[in-house]
Amino acid sequence: MGDPGSEIIESVPPAGPEASESTTDENEDDIQFVSEGPSRPVLEYIDLVCGDNENPSTYYSDILFPKMPKRQGDFLHFLNMKKVKTDTENNEVSKNHCELSKAKEPHFEYIEPPIIEEKPSRSSKEEIDNLVLPDCWNEKQAFMFTEQYKWLEIKEGKLGCKDCSTVRHLGSKAEKHVHVSKEWIAYLVTPNGSNKTTRQASLRKKIREHDVSKAHGKIQDLLKESTNDSISNLVHKQNNKNIDATVKVFNTVYSLVKHNRPLSDIEGAIELQEKNGEVNCLNTRYSATRIAEHIAKEMKMKIFKNIIEENAKICIIIDEASTVSKKSTLVIYLQCTIQSAPAPIMLFVALKELVSTTAEYIFNTLLTTLNDCGFTNEYLKANLIAFCSDGANTILGRKSGVATKLLENFPEIIIWNCLNHRLQLSLDDSISEIKQINHFKIFLDKIYSIYHQPNKNQTNPLGTVAKELETEIIKIGRVMGPRWAACSLQAATAVWHAYPILYMHFSHSFCGLAKRLANINFLQDLALMIDILEEFSVLSTALQSRSTNIQKAQKLIKRTIRALENLKIGTGKYESQIEDLIKSDKFKDIPFNKNNKFNALPRNILLDNIIQHMNLRLLSDGNHESIFNYFDLLEPSTWPYEEITSPWIAGEKKLFHLCEILKYEVDLNDFREFVNNNIKSNNVSIPATIQKAKKIVSTIAINSAEAERGFHLMNIICTRVRNSLTIDHVSDLMTINLLGKELADWDATPFVKSWSNCNHRLATDTRVRQKSTKVFHENQLALWNLQ
Repeated sequence: MGDPGSEIIESVPPAGPEASESTTDENEDDIQFVSEGPSRPVLEYIDLVCGDNENPSTYYSDILFPKMPKRQGDFLHFLNMKKVKTDTENNEVSKNHCELSKAKEPHFEYIEPPIIEEKPSRSSKEEIDNLVLPDCWNEKQAFMFTEQYKWLEIKEGKLGCKDCSTVRHLGSKAEKHVHVSKEWIAYLVTPNGSNKTTRQASLRKKIREHDVSKAHGKIQDLLKESTNDSISNLVHKQNNKNIDATVKVFNTVYSLVKHNRPLSDIEGAIELQEKNGEVNCLNTRYSATRIAEHIAKEMKMKIFKNIIEENAKICIIIDEASTVSKKSTLVIYLQCTIQSAPAPIMLFVALKELVSTTAEYIFNTLLTTLNDCGFTNEYLKANLIAFCSDGANTILGRKSGVATKLLENFPEIIIWNCLNHRLQLSLDDSISEIKQINHFKIFLDKIYSIYHQPNKNQTNPLGTVAKELETEIIKIGRVMGPRWAACSLQAATAVWHAYPILYMHFSHSFCGLAKRLANINFLQDLALMIDILEEFSVLSTALQSRSTNIQKAQKLIKRTIRALENLKIGTGKYESQIEDLIKSDKFKDIPFNKNNKFNALPRNILLDNIIQHMNLRLLSDGNHESIFNYFDLLEPSTWPYEEITSPWIAGEKKLFHLCEILKYEVDLNDFREFVNNNIKSNNVSIPATIQKAKKIVSTIAINSAEAERGFHLMNIICTRVRNSLTIDHVSDLMTINLLGKELADWDATPFVKSWSNCNHRLATDTRVRQKSTKVFHENQLALWNLQ
C-alpha cells in the first residue's frame, strides 16, 4: 500500500495539441497528467510489466508522466509522491491499462483510465459532509484518510487522534523521551506550507509520523489489552494507580508547608519513600514549589468561588510591612459571613510586593488582587461593607489615602481605624500633653539605645544576670512609641523585676541612670505606668480576639474606662507594693531618696487625660458614634424601653439607614416582631433577617490583629536562611498554612486530578532527569568493607 497522503486520480486530460498544458478544475485534485515522449529504457521496463500488450506507451503516458512542475523544488516534491491504492485497485488499474492500451498512432494518446472509488456508507458520508475540513482537503480525501487510519478524527478543520484522546497517558508503559502528543490529544494538528501541495504533504507526513510513533503504538497496545475490559475501566484503573502515587507526593509537600519546613526537604522525604518501595519522579524542590503553587491556587479558587456564589458580605483588612530582605509588602485579609458558619470567617487573600508605597499604587494593587480572586467591581459595590487598617497616613489619609480612594469607588462603606492602634495612640497623646519631664520614658529610651547596640548585646554583663532572673533585659523596648500596650507592659515589667540588678550595673558604668533608679519618684512612676499598662493590655488582648465585634468592643472600652476611674480614686496593685519593696532585702542596697530634679508624674492629670482621649478616640471618633447608634437597634440591652411604643417609629427610621450601611434589607415585620417579643420577654427567638443582620455587623473588623499575625507567619517562613523566596512563593505558603485543613483531614485527590488536567506530570512519569546521587569517598566505603 502506498503513502496515504497522495491524491486520488480523478481525471486525465485528453491527448492532442493541448497536451502540453494542464487543465485545472477547482473540484479536482492538484495532480494532473500530460503526455511526454518516453525514453527507451522506460519503455522496455513497461514491456516487462504489461506483458504482450500492443502499446504499453498508453499505460506509461497515463500513469508515469504527469505534468512537470515549473520549479525544481516542486519537481523534487513530485518525484517523492506516492499514489494510494488498495491491492484490488492496483490489480484492476494495471489490468485495465494493459488491456486498453493499443497502438493507434505514432504518437502517444491519453486514454481515460477507469476510476475505482470506494463509496462510503451513508452514515460515514453524512458525517464527512458535516465536518469542517482542512483547507487543502476535499471530502473524498478526508474520507480516504479516516477510512485508512481509523484513529484519525477531524474537528473544526484540525486533526486529532481519538485513541490518544481517550487514553491520554501511558501510565505504566511510559518511558523516557516517550510521551503522547498534546496536539493530537487536543485536536490541534494543522497543515504547514504556503500552497496546497505543500500543505497536503505536510498533513501526510504528520499523519504518518504519528501512526508509526512509539507513543501511539503503546496507546494501541493499551487498547488491545482492554479487550476483556472496557477502555473506561482500564483508564480508570491506570489513572487510579498514577493518582495514588501522586497523592503521596502532594501529602509530603503539604506536610512540609504546614510545618514551615523548607521545600528542599522533599528530596530526603522522597528518598525515604523510595527506600520503602514507593517510586516517583516528583522528587525535587522545583516540583515541590510547583505543587505548592497549584495547591494554593486551587484552594483560593474553590473558597472564593463559594463566597461569591453565596453573595456574602465582606470586610477588607490590609497592612503594610517589610520582609527580611527589606522588601515592602502588603498583606490582604478578608472577613466574610456565610450562612453555614455561626461567626464571621477571616480569610487570607494574598501577600503582594509593593514596588511603590504611594496610596495610588497600594489601591491599585489591592483592587487588582481582589479582581484576580473573582471579586469584581460590581460584586464589591454590592457586598463590600467595611475597610479596616492601621492609622498610617498613606492608608487612612483624608485627602489621598487608600481609604479615600475606596470611598470614591465604593460609597457608603465603613472606614475603620484599628482599635488597638487607637488605644496606644490615646496613651501616647495623654503622656505627650503633660508638661513635666517624663523621666520614666527618658530612662527606658536610654536603656533601649544602650542594649540594642550589637557590641553591647554580646559583651554586657546583664546577659548572665538576666538569665538568672529569667528576665530578657535585652528585649526591653520603647514603652511610649508605635507599639501595642502588651509590648509596652512587657518592657515595663522587665524593668520592675530587674530593678536591683540594673542599679548595681549602672552604679559602675552609668552613674546618671543609677541616680534615676535611686529616686523614689521614679519607682512610683514605674508602678503607676505598670498599673495603667495592665488595664490597657487586658483591653488590647480582648480586642484582638476573633470573637470580638464592634458592639462587644464598645462594652470592653467602657469597662476599661471605669477601671481607670477607679484607679484615680484608689491605688493600683503595683503602687501598693512600693513601701514593702523598699524595706525588703532585695532593695536594701539601693539608697532611695527624693530628688527635686526628678519630679514624679502628675498622677491624676495623667489618668484624666487617658480617660478623655479614650472617649475621643475609641467611642466617638468621627462618624462612628452615629454608626454605634444604628448598630444598637440589634442589641435589645441598649434600647430605651421607657421610650419604646409598638410600633417603634424612631427605631424603624434608624432601621432604614442601618439597611443602607449593611447593604442588606431587614424585613420590617421581623423587626416589629423582634421589638414586641423583647418588650414582653427577654428570652425570645430572633427572626431570620435579624440574625443575618447581626452576622453582617460582626463582619466588620475592629482591628488589624489578623494582619499582624500574617506578618508574624511571614517572618517565620521567610527567615534569613530562606530570604531568597519570592513574595509570591511566600504568599502561596501562607495560603496553605492559613487556609488549609490539618494534614489528617486534608484530601489531596481533587488537587492531584486538577494537577493532571493541567497536563502536569504525575509521580509515575519517567520522563525526568535522574537526580544526582551522592558519591561517598573511598575511605568512607572502606569502613563497610572490613571483614
